[in-house]
Amino acid sequence: MKQGGNAVDAMVAMQMVMSVVEPDMTGIGGGTFALYYDNKANSFTAYDGRDEAPSSATSDMFLDDNGKAISRNDILGPRSVAIPGTLKLLYHTHQKHGNLAWKQLVQPAINYAEHGYSMNSYTYDIVVREQSRLVHDPEIKSLYWNGDDIRPTGTLMTNPKMATTLKAIAEQGANYMYQGPLAKRIVDTVNAQLDKEQPKLSVEDFANYRVKTRDIVKSDYRGNEIVSFGYPASGGVLVSQSLDMLEKYDIASMPKTTAEPWRLMVEAMRLAKADRIAYAGDPSYVETPVEALLDEDYLDDRFDMIPDQGAGDSKTIKPGLPEIKTPAQHEGFESQDTGHISIVDSEGNAIAMTSTVGTGMGSGVMVGGVLLNAQMANFSSIPTLKGKPVQNAIEAGKRPRSAITPLMMFDEDGKLRLVVGSPGSSQIPGYVLKTIVGVVDWNLSAQDAIDLPNIQYGTKIDRTKPYNPTGLLVEKRTFAESMVPSFAEMGYKVHVIPVVSGLNAIEVKDGELHGATDRRRLLHH
Repeated sequence: MKQGGNAVDAMVAMQMVMSVVEPDMTGIGGGTFALYYDNKANSFTAYDGRDEAPSSATSDMFLDDNGKAISRNDILGPRSVAIPGTLKLLYHTHQKHGNLAWKQLVQPAINYAEHGYSMNSYTYDIVVREQSRLVHDPEIKSLYWNGDDIRPTGTLMTNPKMATTLKAIAEQGANYMYQGPLAKRIVDTVNAQLDKEQPKLSVEDFANYRVKTRDIVKSDYRGNEIVSFGYPASGGVLVSQSLDMLEKYDIASMPKTTAEPWRLMVEAMRLAKADRIAYAGDPSYVETPVEALLDEDYLDDRFDMIPDQGAGDSKTIKPGLPEIKTPAQHEGFESQDTGHISIVDSEGNAIAMTSTVGTGMGSGVMVGGVLLNAQMANFSSIPTLKGKPVQNAIEAGKRPRSAITPLMMFDEDGKLRLVVGSPGSSQIPGYVLKTIVGVVDWNLSAQDAIDLPNIQYGTKIDRTKPYNPTGLLVEKRTFAESMVPSFAEMGYKVHVIPVVSGLNAIEVKDGELHGATDRRRLLHH
């Protein structure tokens, strides 16, 4: 930015560096949703660079001979690789909006790949967690193992193959990956590991990949305009629905250290999440009734379902659109490990961008130093449930839904107030919701709002547990622990566990930009 770069230039440089130093979560072998605000034109664009199912994909490709879904571990690996979109999104948006030379923006990433960076403990934890499937890939093995041992946190890491790939991308742009030699190498490497009858990738799939623009979701919360990303990124609709229900309560008068405001957030989100699981999908392939889901009368009906006290009954928390044939309720698996960046430049342009390789260390297949995504695992593996179609079923060329929630908030004068997002799988919308409530209702700085405890209803993929707890997840080592007796009395099954969000935000106050970051992640590094 000091060299005259704008928000898009910054996004390219940052994502390229993340591809090198945090490949466990994000990279050019994965996919991205980027919400872009052009201040001068006062316009928003939702750029969808989500990974896409190859043209050979079929709805039953993850079913066994008896028609039963195969396990997630059987999906991960070469079968889980979808056509990546991140590099195409970076290049496409740079061609449209960038100021600086493309080559210049890729250079910092090349420097890290060549000269080294320190392995952070987050990457280390994920490599340890996923080691049984990673150890078979020759490139990954040579990068992360030293003999029989995984290299420890703090190791100076270099990735010479990635440096070579990035140099070619610096010269040739996205074409090197989508029309050039890298596409062919990825296709050959992945297909060589697949059985004869399994759907294969093709170089045409790479050549045909396009960045799409999606609908913007707008809603109002206490005079602030909330702007987020439409389907297949489904967090924006969920957050808008939840805020609409919460607006009817005087949350500002409820102390943040008491259980009641958190109960209301949880119950509003549970209703909105039932809708998300039922209706969210790729709008190029399925009917997505977003307008109906955000309709005021409909949300009044949902609000009426929030109990006056205590926990809602799971049986009554169902998707609710009466006039629309409700698809099957199939939750499936959501991206587990993700990266988010928030950007505001000197011209007032802003970007909220969340990217992922589908799960920690993606597919576990690496080509030319690039870790390939496991995004096919984010589709529902079953095409129908009890005779009803599943919105997120696999189809050729389709993009899987996501809980990713890049979001911006504007004040009543239309001035940018907040840019925010987070990694964290299906918990992302709740992290973002809590932050907005903190800023708007409790008048906290973005940093203090991010520091609020994470309290959500759902299932937590917990790196530290052999099982995944379901119920009310209350973040340990926070003031939320003091509310556990109240939550238990309300009828929740409570789990006190680490709930590690990775929120980051930029808050605009009196013309100044204030960065806010999630200390939960800093403690891990």
